[in-house]
Amino acid sequence: MVMVNSSSGGANDAVCVNKTPPFGVPVAYDNNAQRTQAIPNVSNILTGGAPTHNLATLIPVTRGDAPGSMGGVVSGTVCSTSRNINGANTVLLHGMPTTRMTDPTQQNANNAIGTGTSPSQTHILNLAP
Repeated sequence: MVMVNSSSGGANDAVCVNKTPPFGVPVAYDNNAQRTQAIPNVSNILTGGAPTHNLATLIPVTRGDAPGSMGGVVSGTVCSTSRNINGANTVLLHGMPTTRMTDPTQQNANNAIGTGTSPSQTHILNLAP
C-alpha cells in the first residue's frame, strides 16, 4: 500500500519488548501510534483534508507498552516517539521525503521497528520506488 501519510487518521504498529516489574522480565507488547497526533507536519499541503507527513514528522506519544514500565529493552523508554525511518526519496515535501503507509517506523524511540497498519486516507497514492 502506497497511500501517503497525513494527520487525517491512520496508525503505526510494532511489537515492543519492555521490561515488566517486579523482576524486569522482557514481555512483548503491541505499541501503537496515532498519526493524528503527528508534529511537525507539512501544514500547507493537505492530504485527505489534513496536513501531509514527511520524514521529519514524528508522533510524540505511543500507546500499548505502558505495562512494561521498566522501559524498552533497547531504548529504556515507555510510550515514547514513533517516526518513519524511510520514505519516497524522489518525492520531497518541504525538502524531506514523503512517507507512505507501509514505510518502516521506529516505535517507542528506537525500541522496535514497525509499519503502518491503517491508512490515513485512500485517495492519494505515491508510487515512487
